[in-house]
Amino acid sequence: MKKRISTGTSHSNVVVGGVIGVLILTLSVVFTMQAWAKETATLAVAAVTAAPAVFDTPMNSSPIALSANKQHIWVVNPDDDSVSVIGDLDNNPHVIAKIGVGDEPQSVALGVNALDDTKYYVYVANAADNSVSIINVTASTPTSITTTPFGRPEKTIVTGAEPWNIVASPDAKRVFVANSAQDTITVIRADSRTVVGNVDLRNSICNDPDRNRVFQPRGLAVTLNNDRLYVTRFLSFTKEGGTQGADDGKEGVVCELNIPADVATLPTVAGVVKLGSQDTGFNIDANGDGTPDPTRAFPNQMQSIVIRDNQAYLPNIAASPSKPLKFNVDTQAFVNVIDNAATGTPTDASANKFINMHLGARDPEPDKTKLFFANPWAIAFTTQSGTGNAYAVSAGSDLLVKLNVDATGALSFTVDANTTRYIDLNNPEDPATADANAGKNPLGIVIRNGDTAYTMNYVSRNVSVVNLATDQVIQVIKLTDLPPAGTLAEELLVGKEMFFSSRGHFNRPAGTTASTDNRLSSEGWQNCGSCHFAGLTDAVVWQFVPGPRKSIPMNGTWSPHNPFDQRMLNYSAFFDEVEDFEINVRNVSGPGALATPIAGSVQDPQHGLIISDTGDLNSAPAVINQFALPNAGRPQQTVTLPGSNTDWPALTALKEWVRFAIRTPNGALTTEELTAGGGATAGGLSQSDVDQGRRLFFRAGCQKCHGGTKWSISNKDFAAPPDAAEIFTEAGAPNNAFGGQFLDRFLSDIGSFNLGVAGQGNDIGNNVGAVELAANGQTGLGKDHNGDGKGDGFNIPSLLAISYLPPYYHNGACETLACVLSNDEHRQSGLRQGQSDPLSSAANQAKVVTFLQSLDADTGFPVNLSVRRHDIFADPPSPIKGDSVTLGANVSLFGTKPDLANLLTDLGQAGVTVRFTVDQGTVSPAEVVVPASAFLQDFGQAVVTTTWDIPADAARRANVTVDVDPADLILEAKETDNSANRRLRLRNAPPDRTAPVVESVAISDDNANPFNDADAITQSEDV
Repeated sequence: MKKRISTGTSHSNVVVGGVIGVLILTLSVVFTMQAWAKETATLAVAAVTAAPAVFDTPMNSSPIALSANKQHIWVVNPDDDSVSVIGDLDNNPHVIAKIGVGDEPQSVALGVNALDDTKYYVYVANAADNSVSIINVTASTPTSITTTPFGRPEKTIVTGAEPWNIVASPDAKRVFVANSAQDTITVIRADSRTVVGNVDLRNSICNDPDRNRVFQPRGLAVTLNNDRLYVTRFLSFTKEGGTQGADDGKEGVVCELNIPADVATLPTVAGVVKLGSQDTGFNIDANGDGTPDPTRAFPNQMQSIVIRDNQAYLPNIAASPSKPLKFNVDTQAFVNVIDNAATGTPTDASANKFINMHLGARDPEPDKTKLFFANPWAIAFTTQSGTGNAYAVSAGSDLLVKLNVDATGALSFTVDANTTRYIDLNNPEDPATADANAGKNPLGIVIRNGDTAYTMNYVSRNVSVVNLATDQVIQVIKLTDLPPAGTLAEELLVGKEMFFSSRGHFNRPAGTTASTDNRLSSEGWQNCGSCHFAGLTDAVVWQFVPGPRKSIPMNGTWSPHNPFDQRMLNYSAFFDEVEDFEINVRNVSGPGALATPIAGSVQDPQHGLIISDTGDLNSAPAVINQFALPNAGRPQQTVTLPGSNTDWPALTALKEWVRFAIRTPNGALTTEELTAGGGATAGGLSQSDVDQGRRLFFRAGCQKCHGGTKWSISNKDFAAPPDAAEIFTEAGAPNNAFGGQFLDRFLSDIGSFNLGVAGQGNDIGNNVGAVELAANGQTGLGKDHNGDGKGDGFNIPSLLAISYLPPYYHNGACETLACVLSNDEHRQSGLRQGQSDPLSSAANQAKVVTFLQSLDADTGFPVNLSVRRHDIFADPPSPIKGDSVTLGANVSLFGTKPDLANLLTDLGQAGVTVRFTVDQGTVSPAEVVVPASAFLQDFGQAVVTTTWDIPADAARRANVTVDVDPADLILEAKETDNSANRRLRLRNAPPDRTAPVVESVAISDDNANPFNDADAITQSEDV
């Protein structure tokens, strides 16, 4: 298994100085940070003296950070593996430097030099690289920086899998890294830039009551007095007595750690703050009795935490998953609050100080569009105590939302209970925010001097500068270039925008009367990313139309190694194209069908991406369905990026982004990998357990369902639409089952219908599974309700990064992989007939869990053996009847030789059996045993031969069949490629047309009896 791990490179110092005043030297350099990051950096270098500064506020993790002397802003650029430095903040803010770092930087933290604030260290968390880059700023002015080594990081440390966030303490003595797929916090000493150690949060009280759960540390904050560290759990799990699919079934968790005075000592876990569900303030008729019912939601996707005074604030995408599933009662814009964050015992203050920002969007300010505040991701304050304002970024709606904060820390709206101010960062009608000035998908914010905000805009690759006195965008700073026009990279950026926007701005040709803005949801309420963080999952089980369904991680939609290998979609093979999710855009995120059809269509012409099949932008499509009419390639809205001349079909671009650009998170690192990268080993996996778990995984036949390069055998093997004979429903079922269409042959039944639902006789764990009811109260799909032999089971999910993507099963019945492995029926479904269960012991189950914790896109694939028609050969290639020839086949191994060797050993076999069968003559031996060593390499071939005796009276054509593993001892994801047949032409023996060769001459003396040696010459008739 290979991991992407960087180790820093040492370089000589660059010294530039002056003796009097300020000497500024502008240098353009080309530098490299690892093989994949190449940039041109322009650095303005100066030697100056300034008064020292320290951080005067609590610190929090963020993709954008302000230096202690408030002269520089550092911003990560995840798309090109760099960080940008913005300087000259008092006059003309602009990028003064750009430095390459590791793969996919997500967060940046700044240190401070107590003696000279022009010198400081910068720490960058590189999520995809499992590392932290450390940059040494050795000199700076408001308009310049210089680094040692010049233009690149000083060193790189491997801290753990997926370090998404990083924060420095206000005294800059320590740096804390949240390794989200390792469940650890790495502590770095700032004086030596070395690792003190790791705090293992998975095995702490913060992860009780079930330490088999992943913790996924994410948001970080340190109090001003440097004695407390807060860490958010990104995804929420069920509370005690809670169940999946319930509005109050889960709770958020924040872990509190005490920071000791000694920098060489690790922090200790001090306590846990649990954040329960809250009343959303929105009502809906949930039970169909005609009376609106209150709704609740639990905090989820807690990306950040910010401390102000004695409170901590947590913007998050709260979830309300129970029926009915409609935009205005499923995802909410919460800011939860913790009291006593700096002193005293921290407690959940949400009952009095929390706010659902969506409520403040119900009645917008005059002359403003009604827009809800999708995906609150970060927050910042104008003051650190007393009264002031908070500004929260709405990542989905491209808005900066203004709130009031009072002296007690309570949040409120700026106008009234229905209205709060927002600043639109992406208003195409305003030149300050249009075209290249649009701020798309803001993920971070800093406020400088209480009067100017800077937002990091991920999709548009820029920073919006906002004057907080006027609440207007006054400048936009480009961080990095957009992709070249007409390229795949540009199409993927358009697709990313469609995925992460709750609004959308589209091309508007002359004559267009339908809306070309805000089509992606109803009034900007939500986007794809609301439930699929980074294209993955929010871990919520939603009460969807076909039944309870966890948000499927979309990294397994296509194989990361084969863009033509697509999994069927949804748990019931309910869709077959990503474009089918136009149905969700219109009916879940959007307002749904029209009460009164227009031109015979109930589709709303003001929403969605697909337009009329005539190409008329002003008309809606006549029909949008699951299967009969493919949705791929239909006429649709288009988007043109700033500076481009290419109109990209928006829905196609979104599909391509899912196909090519969703990154599978890295698996947890082993202790050996952490050590090699300079990190600490606490929380690391045992390589021995990973190896043994992998072997047990294959021995148990798990690859029978979870094989192939996407670790699922669910493969779309047809061009849409599917054959009508393959489409089934549960129509006519006596239990009022949901009647939607599905493709039965992609379902696998492991007995998981109503799994973990109390009272259903299918218990597992704590019975937290969601009950099998569809959104309209009907019984959900997953069972053969109408007795036609179809409908049992669910579509097999991918295992790519499975440890990072809980819960498990369609209805969330298990929140841990340990729970999944405890399920006898599931675990034993891959065993051969008569085979004993190698995973019956808890110890072996634990080893498989360890292997799954390491599984990612770089993990070696399950073994598959194959032979194809053209792999069969004869030598000589034109066999002659009556001859003996060599008959052979090139058998292919997809996988590694050690895995195959282990499989054979576990089966008690010396090798893979290859059987040759002919219908003319005989072969000897008919079966050849091929050891794993016979394959030339991993993912290589073995040449297998035998002898073929062809009878002289054979027919003109001979059929040759080669069967690999004919007894089917080796369980594979694809069993259909183990046999191949080829017809070989047999030639007759040629006639003997060669002229005789004279070797000697004999003369006879007797015509009557020639060549008679007993005939004496004297008696010869010729004498």
